[in-house]
Amino acid sequence: MSEVMSEDKKDILKYQWKKGERFGEVVEVSSTDSDFINFTDGSRIFKNAVSEFLEKIQGDRLPLPGAEVVAAKLNGETQQTGPIQDQIPTVATSSSDTIIKQPTLAKEPSVMGKMIMKMSKKNLVTIPIKINLNIPTPALRVMLSEGMEEQDLNDEIMEVALSQIEMDKLQDYIKANITDYLQEYYS
Repeated sequence: MSEVMSEDKKDILKYQWKKGERFGEVVEVSSTDSDFINFTDGSRIFKNAVSEFLEKIQGDRLPLPGAEVVAAKLNGETQQTGPIQDQIPTVATSSSDTIIKQPTLAKEPSVMGKMIMKMSKKNLVTIPIKINLNIPTPALRVMLSEGMEEQDLNDEIMEVALSQIEMDKLQDYIKANITDYLQEYYS
């Protein structure tokens, strides 16, 4: 049970599902044993499968912000399943201006789409997606690390990298990657 709560016994360990039927949902750990992590909603997972299916929530920031909105929409729910940070993401443009865009939610699948979703649940594939981002060189990182804690520097670099992602373009890019993958997978 030492993994469940921090030293002050106030912070409960939480995870967000990054795969499977529960994608985007946030769960709180109630207890652990030698094989399983048990959640407050009555579900549980093998400890050795945690890294594949769950992302640990650090503080109040969700590792997959907005995922629970998409998951709720896919499940036909209208209420959100967990806390949401920044529902309206800030998108950086090349001219250094900031534009506010509404998140794009998946449209309601057709009858054929629902059938495909249901029949495909057991066939999970990993589609490799590469994203080009500007980050500091290793030499610059060493220089910057002299004045900061490593975790703080990593967090700053992550924020800079994430701020470069334009959601509309990312969706188009991922669509192209999936199209290429499907052509190769089914040929």
